[in-house]
Amino acid sequence: MLKAFLSHIQIRALLDPTSTYLLACSGGMDSMCLAELMLKSSIPFEIAHVNFQLRGNESDGDEEFVHTWATRHGVPFHLKSADARSLADSMGISIQMAARQIRYGFFEEIRFQRNLAGILLAHQEDDQLETIFLNLLRGTGIEGVY
Repeated sequence: MLKAFLSHIQIRALLDPTSTYLLACSGGMDSMCLAELMLKSSIPFEIAHVNFQLRGNESDGDEEFVHTWATRHGVPFHLKSADARSLADSMGISIQMAARQIRYGFFEEIRFQRNLAGILLAHQEDDQLETIFLNLLRGTGIEGVY
């Protein structure tokens, strides 16, 4: 898998191995797999995790899991705890949209403060489809598909 990952990065010129990136890490299988691949590829990265406080102890467990992994591997860790439900209620939007605003705002803030080359997200196919539809709804045209 590492060989395929490195080949994909090189063929598409996706990452500069001399730059440092921010990896958005939920603690789920997709983001942890990407964290492992980044670690094994020796491409410098930092981890950002958001605890949306939506699942009680499970949310706290995800936070602890990601923090422990980052610490064990010497990867800088950034955390934001936010009440996505309250933000959604106050703005009259869905919890998913509130969480998205919190998450991407935090990631961009860390990227800017730490002068990182980019933000890495581990998307499953359903996540990518959601992003495409959201971009199209915002009127991005065909560019929103990529």
